[in-house]
Amino acid sequence: MKTWNVRVHTSGGSVSLGQVHETSEDNARCAALSKYGVHPDDDDGKCQGIREGDDFDVSRA
Repeated sequence: MKTWNVRVHTSGGSVSLGQVHETSEDNARCAALSKYGVHPDDDDGKCQGIREGDDFDVSRA
């Protein structure tokens, strides 16, 4: 397993959300969406996460 940093990029700037542990970048992106994804029905505008349409990336820690 490798550790990956997760960052989301919005019009307000970039925010580090945390880390996921996966074997590949593709799997890390999927894990990031699973862990930090914000469903539109649950979005109160106050939580940090990956919303529909947000750009995000993962990078090796």
